[in-house]
Amino acid sequence: MIRSFAASLLGATLLLAACSDAKPEPSRPSPDAYGRGGCVRLAQLVEKNDRFYSSNLTAASRAVRSSDPAVSAAGKQLVLAAKEAGDLDVGSHGKADLTQAEAGIADAQQKLMTACRDLLGEQPWS
Repeated sequence: MIRSFAASLLGATLLLAACSDAKPEPSRPSPDAYGRGGCVRLAQLVEKNDRFYSSNLTAASRAVRSSDPAVSAAGKQLVLAAKEAGDLDVGSHGKADLTQAEAGIADAQQKLMTACRDLLGEQPWS
């Protein structure tokens, strides 16, 4: 008797929940290893205020391979900014002023950090 009452109560609860107009919040996509790895590496670079192009290329190349479209797109922007800085530095044999190029890296880092926060939530990430 108690089991049938509990079963009917559970059935009624599930039926009411199914008929509700309230939509569940969309869940975040599950981050893949590339997205998570790129975001973790980027967070380390941002914490150290590292704008050097070669270290940013490592984080960006991981992020580009992410299945999350926002992380991948922001990773591509960071790749382009770091490549531009690297080309400028190597082409001038280390004599060029990299201020503008490093500003581009900083901007791309912030865009990738935003995409990472959207994917992984607030830091710390591991």
